[in-house]
Amino acid sequence: MKSAISRRFINMQSKTPQFDRLLDEVLENLVPHTRTCKLTGEHPHCEGDFEITAEDILFLKMLRVPAPNFCPTCRRMRRMVYMGLSQLFKRKCDVPEHDENLISIFSDKCPFPVYDYKYFIGDEFDPFSFGKDYEQGSDPMELLWNMRKVFPMPSFLNRDPSSINSEYSNGGRNTKNGYYVFGCYGSEDIWYSYMAGESKSVMDSRYVRKVDHVYHGLHSQNIYKSSFIYFSKDCTDSMFLFDCRNCDSCFGCVGLRGARYHVYNKQLSKEEYQDFIKNLYPLKRSSLKDYEDKFWSLVKSLPMNGPRNIAVENISGVMNNNVKNAYDITDSEDSEHIRHADGGLSHKDSMDFLFSGGHSSFLYGTTNIGSQSSNVKFSVSSKFCSNSEFIFNSKNLNNCFMCFGLQSKSYCVLNKQYTKEEYFILVDDIKSEMIKRGQYGDGLEMNFSAQSYNFSLGQASYPLNDEEIVKLGGYVAVEPESSSGDMKVLSSEEIPETIDEVSDDILNYALTCEETGRSFRIVESELQFLRKMKLPLPSVNPTLRMLKLVMFSPMCKKYQTTCAKCGKDMESLLNPKDGYILYCEKCYQQEVY
Repeated sequence: MKSAISRRFINMQSKTPQFDRLLDEVLENLVPHTRTCKLTGEHPHCEGDFEITAEDILFLKMLRVPAPNFCPTCRRMRRMVYMGLSQLFKRKCDVPEHDENLISIFSDKCPFPVYDYKYFIGDEFDPFSFGKDYEQGSDPMELLWNMRKVFPMPSFLNRDPSSINSEYSNGGRNTKNGYYVFGCYGSEDIWYSYMAGESKSVMDSRYVRKVDHVYHGLHSQNIYKSSFIYFSKDCTDSMFLFDCRNCDSCFGCVGLRGARYHVYNKQLSKEEYQDFIKNLYPLKRSSLKDYEDKFWSLVKSLPMNGPRNIAVENISGVMNNNVKNAYDITDSEDSEHIRHADGGLSHKDSMDFLFSGGHSSFLYGTTNIGSQSSNVKFSVSSKFCSNSEFIFNSKNLNNCFMCFGLQSKSYCVLNKQYTKEEYFILVDDIKSEMIKRGQYGDGLEMNFSAQSYNFSLGQASYPLNDEEIVKLGGYVAVEPESSSGDMKVLSSEEIPETIDEVSDDILNYALTCEETGRSFRIVESELQFLRKMKLPLPSVNPTLRMLKLVMFSPMCKKYQTTCAKCGKDMESLLNPKDGYILYCEKCYQQEVY
C-alpha cells in the first residue's frame, strides 16, 4: 500500500515523477536501524556505528531525502570545512588579465580560481559562460565536480555593500570600521572579532550583542566598558566576569546576580572597591596574567551551568536560547523543529545545517544558507533562495539546480538557462540518475570546499593532522607571512608592560608573539581603543587570540557528562576534563538563582 507521502505527491502531480517514485521506494522501506559511517576508521572523531531513529525518519520524509551514510559528527565536519575560522590571506587575483594581489579568506593553496569580490558580483563577470550540458545517463556528481574545479570563488563569501571601511572583514552586514572581523552586523569600530552584533568599540570578542567598549567578551550581551567577560548580561564597569547578571563595578566574579563592588565574589564597600581599582593601574601585563589565573581558579571552584540553554523546551543540545522541539543542536536561537543542526537563527523544520538565519525553513545538508531561504538542499553560502539544490555563492534563486555564482535567476541547471518545462524534465533525469547511483542524499564531499580544513571551523572543533585532511579530500593551507615587512621587530620582552609606557612610535614597530614567535602589528585605531580601556598591549598575535576564544567553546560540539550534584546524564558546552564543576540546568538554577 502506498504511503501517505506517496499519495500526497501523486495528488500534487509531482514535477519530478521519476525521481519521486524512486525516492518513495527508499523512504517507504526505511525503518529505525543502525548504520556504519562511511568514514569509520578514517579519522579519530568518527562515531562509527550510528542510529537512524524514528524521529530522524520523520524529518527525512518531510525533507524528501534518503537516510545519510555518515554519522552526525562526520556530517558536521563535512559542513564545517566550508566556513573559515579567522584568517585572511594575501594572494594573486585569478581574473584573466589581472595581475594584482588581493586580500581573501582563501590562500594561494586553494584548488579553485579566486576572483576579486567586486568583480565577481559585478556586470563584467558572466557566470553563464561556465555553463555545462547534461547528457542523460552521465555521472551527475562528476559533472558537478568538473564545473567546481573551474568556477571561481569570490575572494570573500559576503561583502555587504552596507558595510563601510571594513575591507578586512568577511560576512556580516551594516558594519562600520570593522578590522579583521567575521560575521559582524550593525556594529561600529570592531577589531579581531567574530559575530559582534549591534555593538560599538569591541575588540577580541566572539558572540557579543549590544555591547559598548568591551575587550575580550564571549557569549555576552548588554555589557558596557568591561573586559574579559564570559556568558554575562547587563553588566557595567567590570573586569573578569563569568556568568554574571546585572552587575556593576565588579572584578573577578562568578555567578553573581545584581551585585556591586565585589572582588572575587567578596563584598567590599564603595571606598574599598575604588581603592582596589585605583591600585590596579597602570595595569601591567604580568599583573593581568596573575589576576586572570586567580579568576579562573575561582571559576573552577564553583558550579556552572553545563548545557547553557535558556528558555528551551524539549531539546537536546547546548548553548541554545528560545528553542523548542529540537535534537542534537548547538548555538541556535528563536528556532523550532530542527535536528542535527548548528547556528540556527529564527529557523524551523530543517535538519543537518550549519548557520542559517532570517526566518528560513526546510533546509537539509546546507552551510551558510539563510535570509528567508526555503527548501534548499546540499548548498553553500547563498541567501534568499528557494526550491534549489547544489547551489554555491548565489543570491535570490528559485528552482535552480547545480549552479554557481548566480543572482536573481530561476530554472537554471549547471549555469544554463531553461524554460520551466525543460527545467523539471532535466532535473528529474539528473536526480533519478543520482539516486540510482547512490549519490543523492549525502551532499558534498570535502573536496568541494574552497576553504582549507586546517583554517576552517572544523579544525577548531574536530582537529585533524595534515595526512588525515588530505585523506578525507580536503587540503592544507600555509599560515600567511607576517605583514610587518622590513619594520623593526620588538621581542616579547621589549613590549612595554603598561599602556602608559606606549608612545605613538609603537605603530612603526612590529611585535613578537610570545607563543608563536610570529610578528604582528598594532594599528592606530587599536592603540586608541586600548588606551581608552587602560589595557596593556597584547603580546599574542591577533589570529591566535581569536582562535583561543573559539577553542574555549568550539562550535558544533558538546560533551557527554553527568551533573556533579544530582548525577543525571547531561550535555555540556565545556569539556568536563578541563576541571569545571558542571551542573544540569535544574540544579544550577537552584544553586544560583
